[in-house]
Amino acid sequence: MSKKFSAILTAQGAERLAAAAVKGIPLGITHMAVGDGGGVLPVPSPDQTALINEQYRAPLNRLVIADQAANIIRAEMIMPPQAGGFWIREAALFDETGICLAVANLPESYKPLLAEGSGRFQVINIWLMVSQTADVQMIADPSVILATVEEVRRAGNNAKDYADDIVSTLENETREAITSAVSTAIRDFWEAENPVGTVRFYSQHVDPNERYPWSTWTYTGENRTIRVAKADGSNVCATGGSDMVTLQRANLPAVQIDVSGETSEQPEQKLTTTRGGIHHHGGVAGKDDPWEIGGDVRQLFNPKELGVTDDAGEHEHEVTLPPHKHSTSGKTDNLGEGKSFSVVEAHTLLMCWSRVA
Repeated sequence: MSKKFSAILTAQGAERLAAAAVKGIPLGITHMAVGDGGGVLPVPSPDQTALINEQYRAPLNRLVIADQAANIIRAEMIMPPQAGGFWIREAALFDETGICLAVANLPESYKPLLAEGSGRFQVINIWLMVSQTADVQMIADPSVILATVEEVRRAGNNAKDYADDIVSTLENETREAITSAVSTAIRDFWEAENPVGTVRFYSQHVDPNERYPWSTWTYTGENRTIRVAKADGSNVCATGGSDMVTLQRANLPAVQIDVSGETSEQPEQKLTTTRGGIHHHGGVAGKDDPWEIGGDVRQLFNPKELGVTDDAGEHEHEVTLPPHKHSTSGKTDNLGEGKSFSVVEAHTLLMCWSRVA
């Protein structure tokens, strides 16, 4: 099946390409022209020196290698919306002197004119096989190359996507950086305010190990009061004391308690002994072998020999006690039971934690 559309070198184009190969100077293809073919689809001929009916000519937008291995180049021209009002069926490539180097036929298309109410950019591409791509001077100057509408749109979309990605990345990175900076600043401030050894009180059930997981806290102990340690820190965290105490004798004041008293006054009383039976008393001079003292008195007793008195009948004696009183001394009964008692003052209980690391 023969190809309906094709692009070929003209005789002048082949001649100039051969000369470029011999001289080592690349052939410069600079312009492209399009025409309507006189109203019919033409067949390209190497003998052509121009288009059948040229309608528009402009510098190439780009000339690049399309396939290095197959020695195929691609020439591109962009037609602006202001150009148009004709059909496009043929195209040709020219050098800087205006010599026609290649011709091609194209699928029929109408290029509207902006004044007709419908304008558009239109890109014309010619793929041309040459003997060596090195013999053709490519357009590589970015100031010369114009982007097609589709390329602009694609580039715009790509740029927008890229910009969106960059903005999103920057936003995320900025947000993360700000978050990190704020977090670091807060952490540094917190560390400065809460060094190891800090004590915190809470009026709720709070565990700083959970609230500040980068630090370590220990509970100072239950049901304990706080007492200031020595200034040199030698007894910090030492414990002691008790909520309950028992008074010992040594805890009492060092004083003596005098205890004195007297019985109630007794009135004068007369006491009568109990009745005794008939009896006598010993220890008196005996009557045996009495001594004679002489004179009118006769001594009937012998002091040398003790004896007893004559028996006395039953009788009782009466003793009189004068008014009097007695001094006393002694000990009281135990005044208590020796039980311990609380010395805890009125208070409010709080949780107390100490940072240790």
